[in-house]
Amino acid sequence: MSNNPWVECFVKGEWIFETRFLIYSLGYCLLAYIGNTCQKSYFAEIKKDPKNAPDHRSFKAMIASRPTVIAATVHSVATSIISCGILITYYMQGTNKSWTTPGGINLLEVWQTVGLPISISYFLTDCYFYCLPRKDGLIFVHHIIMCLCHYPVVHNSGAVLSGAGNIEWVIWLSIIGYTSEVSTAVMNYRWYLINTLEENWIGFGITNTFVAASWAGRVVMFSYLLLMQIFPRKAEYVEQNQMLSYRVMVFGHAAIGMLSLHWCVVMLKPGFKNLFVFKKKKVKPIEEMTAGFSFAEEVSGGNKKEE
Repeated sequence: MSNNPWVECFVKGEWIFETRFLIYSLGYCLLAYIGNTCQKSYFAEIKKDPKNAPDHRSFKAMIASRPTVIAATVHSVATSIISCGILITYYMQGTNKSWTTPGGINLLEVWQTVGLPISISYFLTDCYFYCLPRKDGLIFVHHIIMCLCHYPVVHNSGAVLSGAGNIEWVIWLSIIGYTSEVSTAVMNYRWYLINTLEENWIGFGITNTFVAASWAGRVVMFSYLLLMQIFPRKAEYVEQNQMLSYRVMVFGHAAIGMLSLHWCVVMLKPGFKNLFVFKKKKVKPIEEMTAGFSFAEEVSGGNKKEE
């Protein structure tokens, strides 16, 4: 038996994760192909007849401005539903909690065999279709950290090492961390509103405020996990000779927490008033649209601080 959880998952995982990873990766590649096809078709129509350009609020126009949005939304919604659903199902059981439902479904295995393959396949394909072409270093670092930290959980042979003997705890840690994807799902809805609304709407203010609060919530959650869940278990990792797993876990949670703080600051930079008031987005020239989507611009909403 290896003392490396990453190696153990790969060697003893029986190709369950790898098979689903490939299937989901093909699905994300298909979604990326659809997005890129919409983009090429939309820009071809604009170049052919600039005076009668298609409506910039149409579905095709929005996909053209951000070809990876379909895959990003599928990922954030799917992982949010699965992670939150697992936790709700578990904690709703009252005092006699069990990770196996009365129907015989092992909730931890659902996360290992469905939730994580859906997510890790997205992160790696998004690196190829978005991060590298757009040279978005922060998102690339985020994706690689997520893959590095969560892969050892995909099989019990790795989880027992990465959890210093506590398989249930380390899988729970992975699941609860993914509840942060709720903020990404809602932020994609915010992006839709920014690109389609014509005038101020109270729903936009509510959505915007929720997104900002969720980013702040991510910072609080990752701080809690570090201080109250991970740091107190250092002695267990020393005893199990798993300090590499411990260091990766600490680094991963600290890094994602810091990135969340950064994006929260970016979103609030235009001022709190901008959270509640919608400003109609200006239609970009085609040269800027073909330059591609920027995650940082989405977080800020593309708004400048009011003078």
